[in-house]
Amino acid sequence: MNDLIHHLRFAIRQLRRNLGFSLTAILTLAIGIGATTAIFSIFYAVLLRPLPFPEPERLAKVSVLAFPANSEPQAVGAPDDVSYPDFFDWRTQSHSFEALASYHELNAPASPNGSARMVSGLAVSSDFFQVLGIHPEIGREFTREEEKAGNRSVILSHEFWTSDFNAAPDIVGHSVRIYDEPYTVIGVMPKAFSFPIESPSPSFWMTPARDAEGDGPSTTQRGWMQLSVIGRLRRGVSLDQAQAEMTAIQAGLAEQYPTDDLNNRAAQVVSEAETVAGDARPAMRILFAAVSALLLIACANVAGLLLARGSARQPELAVRAALGASQSEIALQLLTESLLLALLGGAAGTALAILMLKGLLHFIPTGVPRVGDASIDGIVLAFALGVSLLTGVLFGLLPARRLSRLDPALALRDGTRTSTSGRKQHRLHSGLVVVETALGLVLLVGAGLLIRSFLHILSVDPGFRPDNVLTFRVGLSPKRYKQDADSLNFYRQLLTKLQALPGVESTTAGFPLPLSGSNINISFDIEGRPHAPGDSPDAQVSIVEPSFFHTLGIPILKGRSFSDAEDQPKGRPVVIVNQAFARKFFPGEEALGKRIQPGLTGDDGKKPMREIIAITADVKRSGLTDEVRPEYYVPYAPANITTPYFALRVKGRPMDFVNSARLAVASLDKDAPIYRIHAFDELLALNTAQSCFQTMLLAAFAAIALLLAGIGLYAVLSYMVVQRTHELGLRMALGAQRQNVVKLILNRGMVLALLGVGVGLIVSAGLTRFLKSLLYEVKPLDAVTLFVVVAVLLLVSATASLIPAIRAANLDPMETLRDQ
Repeated sequence: MNDLIHHLRFAIRQLRRNLGFSLTAILTLAIGIGATTAIFSIFYAVLLRPLPFPEPERLAKVSVLAFPANSEPQAVGAPDDVSYPDFFDWRTQSHSFEALASYHELNAPASPNGSARMVSGLAVSSDFFQVLGIHPEIGREFTREEEKAGNRSVILSHEFWTSDFNAAPDIVGHSVRIYDEPYTVIGVMPKAFSFPIESPSPSFWMTPARDAEGDGPSTTQRGWMQLSVIGRLRRGVSLDQAQAEMTAIQAGLAEQYPTDDLNNRAAQVVSEAETVAGDARPAMRILFAAVSALLLIACANVAGLLLARGSARQPELAVRAALGASQSEIALQLLTESLLLALLGGAAGTALAILMLKGLLHFIPTGVPRVGDASIDGIVLAFALGVSLLTGVLFGLLPARRLSRLDPALALRDGTRTSTSGRKQHRLHSGLVVVETALGLVLLVGAGLLIRSFLHILSVDPGFRPDNVLTFRVGLSPKRYKQDADSLNFYRQLLTKLQALPGVESTTAGFPLPLSGSNINISFDIEGRPHAPGDSPDAQVSIVEPSFFHTLGIPILKGRSFSDAEDQPKGRPVVIVNQAFARKFFPGEEALGKRIQPGLTGDDGKKPMREIIAITADVKRSGLTDEVRPEYYVPYAPANITTPYFALRVKGRPMDFVNSARLAVASLDKDAPIYRIHAFDELLALNTAQSCFQTMLLAAFAAIALLLAGIGLYAVLSYMVVQRTHELGLRMALGAQRQNVVKLILNRGMVLALLGVGVGLIVSAGLTRFLKSLLYEVKPLDAVTLFVVVAVLLLVSATASLIPAIRAANLDPMETLRDQ
């Protein structure tokens, strides 16, 4: 212990004596450790932090695997939502799960304080809270009996209870108006409880009782696939065992109910943690790998600094060795200094990470799950400490090993500041520069690919005009608008009032809107093409007003839009399809005039054949980078099955029209709230936000890496000039021209840069394939990107080499030789 304290005190004196060197090394490490710690805090929150439920490893999401019609048995199915009848059968037949629960999202008009507004909720099966292992703080859970039609029980979130009911302790038994009906409160959940984790916290939970009501309730329809299902595995049951059992059950249902489940012949069981991470997993891993590469560059930089400083300390170390210090003692002293530097750099880096994290959280796009939980907590601090110690060993071990093995006699004889260093010393410095350059090139290639990809995304034509469009939905009371005619009359009156607003160019309504996150898929039959029951093709469907295409700027390539006469409950059955629909289902023939029969029931209970009267341009429905899928449009009035979005094309900023729209709604129904309010170009920006964030962050890492690599090369060449001052002075005294000296140093720097580029290109060729899932219309080995990146790196390297080369050329040979 005394020896360790002695080494530590001596290390502190050394760092204070060389304050400029110390601050440079600490700052370099702080950048690397700070960036790594900040990204790790996000990485841990999104991917590694355990879910906030008891035994979260036993939670699993269960989905139907939908296979394409007529696909081979070995085909890969796509995970899909589940219907109530399938879920009920799963719940009855499964033995792998302690309990299974279903849920689907709701947006309901509620008036807890007399004024209606839209609140989010979940319709959940009775075992929902048992599956999650979280129970109400006040009151009780749902019972199986409360799933039946007519039940009106509700459980409130802690936040909803606090904000709207003043945290009344006697809330159980009281009622709250939801859907304009009284619901009895039976419980309140604990504070901060939220599920699904990746979504905003719901305000309430109710049972599927509403879904069990009416004619043809959704609880009886196997084609109504809107449920998510989560289960708690029995102890000792693996995910693979559960999936095998659920697939066997679903295969039996597909055979038993071919009309609805013919293509839904398997199930998928994945851990809930993996489901929560979702699409964020590859991006988070790549960003963490990138920042780790940045840390390695910082370590190589500091190692180079230590080697250069160690050369100046050779006489001191030689004297210590001559006085009896062993190689291990000298190595321990040098390693202590390195660890002290690393800990100081880690402390500064942690402070920097706190600032960086605050900034990053402002730029991280919505939709990244659990990112709000990212913080510099105990686990992250432990990570920062571990990284600091590891970096101390990484950048300190090589100099310590090299310098502790010096021959004392040789070091004392050649220990002046102008002595020529040996080949080993040059090789070590050069090797570090090559490593820095190679890692920097890898980061630059990754950033360049993402930048090219992002530019391609920005240039994508979404198929409509998103500028100057305001969108929103209206929550109507199902009690007061029981009939389709009632809600349709409201929508028509509202469109008239909205159209009359000053500054409004055109209005429309429809569901869903492009990029809104909503979707409907409905199967259909094509006239003259018989098929087996349950084997009908399906496509995306939009239910729209006739002005939909004009207001959103969707081009009609052939034919015409719907007429007002066709947009009536009993109007002529017509349909409009997009180009992708025409290409897929009518290849090589004219789609206009053909007839299809969507699975949409009219007022008379029949599903009419509908004539295709137009073909529109393809519209990006789900995302700018997603492949366009077949889609068909039907008039709203004969297919009034959901609440539409309203869209206003305006002159000016769309959000300036929100109050006018709200007043127009209130003039028709003061208790009808508007919600999901967006400017359409904001939806477009949100669609590109994640790609933008990833690109900006990786580009920032690459820029820092480029700077550090350039500084590292500059430091090595500057050190080489100092070490070879006597030689350079002698060359110039014997007649060497200044341009020859510049060429000598510049060549040395560019050789190192080219070696780094060569290694970096080889590494990039192997690693860029992991970026493939993040790229759009850019190949992992894009020639343009590689050329630009190499050119930028060589330019920076040339600049870093030129400065010490000019300094060497300006040496006075006579003064240099006299000083020796």
